[in-house]
Amino acid sequence: MLSGKSQAAGKIRKNASHLIENRKHPCYTITNHFPKGVFCVKRILAAVLAVLLLCGCAPAGDNGDAPGETTSAQAGATVPADGDPNDVTCKGTYTREGDTSAVIARIGDTKLTNGELAVWYWAEVSQYRADGKTPAPDFDAPLDTQPCQADTTVGSWQQYFLQQALNAWHTAAALNQRSLEVPLVLEPEYQPDPEKYATYMEGMPATKYLYGYNRFYSPNTMHQAYLDSLPDTLKTLAGEKGFADAAALAQEAFGTTEEDLTAMAQLLNRSYMYFTNLTYDLTSPEVEYTESTDGDYLVNIKYILLKTDGKTAGEALSEFQQAAKTRLQPLTQTEQKSEAAFKDLAHLYSQDEASALDGGGYSRVKKGELPAELDSWCFDPARKSGDTTAITDDDGVHILYFSGRLDAAAVETADSELTEQEADILTQARAEYPVDFAYDQIALPEGKAEVTTSDLLYPDIAHERFPEIPLYLQQDYPGVMFGGFQLRTNGCGITTMAMVASYLSDELLTPPEMCRRYGSYSHRNGTDGMIFVKEPPAMDFYLVEKTYEPAKAWEGLENHHLVVSIQHKGYWTRG
Repeated sequence: MLSGKSQAAGKIRKNASHLIENRKHPCYTITNHFPKGVFCVKRILAAVLAVLLLCGCAPAGDNGDAPGETTSAQAGATVPADGDPNDVTCKGTYTREGDTSAVIARIGDTKLTNGELAVWYWAEVSQYRADGKTPAPDFDAPLDTQPCQADTTVGSWQQYFLQQALNAWHTAAALNQRSLEVPLVLEPEYQPDPEKYATYMEGMPATKYLYGYNRFYSPNTMHQAYLDSLPDTLKTLAGEKGFADAAALAQEAFGTTEEDLTAMAQLLNRSYMYFTNLTYDLTSPEVEYTESTDGDYLVNIKYILLKTDGKTAGEALSEFQQAAKTRLQPLTQTEQKSEAAFKDLAHLYSQDEASALDGGGYSRVKKGELPAELDSWCFDPARKSGDTTAITDDDGVHILYFSGRLDAAAVETADSELTEQEADILTQARAEYPVDFAYDQIALPEGKAEVTTSDLLYPDIAHERFPEIPLYLQQDYPGVMFGGFQLRTNGCGITTMAMVASYLSDELLTPPEMCRRYGSYSHRNGTDGMIFVKEPPAMDFYLVEKTYEPAKAWEGLENHHLVVSIQHKGYWTRG
């Protein structure tokens, strides 16, 4: 791991952008043995989904490096006067006893009760506090007596967080209703025959339940398992937060019941899963590398850490160089210095736990985020793409590959465009399903700002619930298996690929062994996946053709090609 002055925990900041490949619809892939050579896999940057858009859409405070500015609770402070009955200023304070089952709002069959609203409200308060946003109230004092500097249209911080909570519920309920009414239509070539599909599904209630009999919203098995097991998952979360059980968590943190907490978490996660699908094909404009060092810029690097473990730095580096030489023997000198080759070496040999599985990649690193000597090398104006170096310190040998520099303003602009596209989807959903709130019926209980919206959001606690499920089985529909030599697959696809690789290599390669050798676990935007990246010489095959025609696949078999048949996508899942 790398340490720097801005990393209190001793890690390089992992960039918020995920390295993912555009997922295509599955089809038949026809492969042949690949001649010796190398193929550099193209990396595509995709911005993280704006998860917090689900968690309130009113103006929010800025996230700064300075300590949070707080509003002190003034001695003798009073709640604001009652205001407009048609908005959140209706009541000067909402802290009162009330009917927890009272319905505050409704969209379709989705109801918002006081009990569930309490969860949305205190999760918003907790998230704001955890994010360290400013300005901020005194979270240990009553919020209904503190004027709000983040939004002058409300009279108190309580009204502000209540508005955030109502917006968050409106967004989630609208997305959920849209998922039930608006089909996510597949392109014509991926549409199954309705009659054959119906016949196939008859008498298969489990399949019907898990994969979706209709053409609307239907989570995949892993998502559905997570939703179904939320009571157990909340119990796990309660233990982590120091509560006796989920009921105690609900009562002490939110002032409500376990049933209300579970209902809120169900709606939050269902809407989030649907939102990730709606936005999956959205990408920010690609930012090209620049040679300019004028103004603020960021750098992308690849990194390998070699721990000395009793050896001298020279011995550790020599051992690595010998291993790398053997590894790269089939490649030319030019290819040995390629980013793809360095990425492979990082995956195999780097001891940096934070980046090894991702090929040593650190993206959008800011000046000052690395240890001084590494920082100086990366931000040297003379640095060129493809430059490498080895730096030794007490932690071991740090080997760096300089991918390139990015103009900071261009990155911010690109990210803003993606965020705007995502925000437009949420705005449209709320406009399609307007709602009226019964403000005069709202009653908020006392709670604690301890459990955030992110704590309740898949996949934050999902894998603590499913540690017994192998990573390669956590999603059922495979992606295009061999397209472009970027090997991506899930579940049964990984098992199939292990069988194929075993056949081609005359070596037993079980799915776990495939994961260990060639895989990097990918946790992306609410779904689970496995990415396999390897040069074709290692796997000894290459793509001949992708087709959606069975006749073409049969022709490939007759020509002695290997044909991999991959089932079509689920209606909702994007695996």
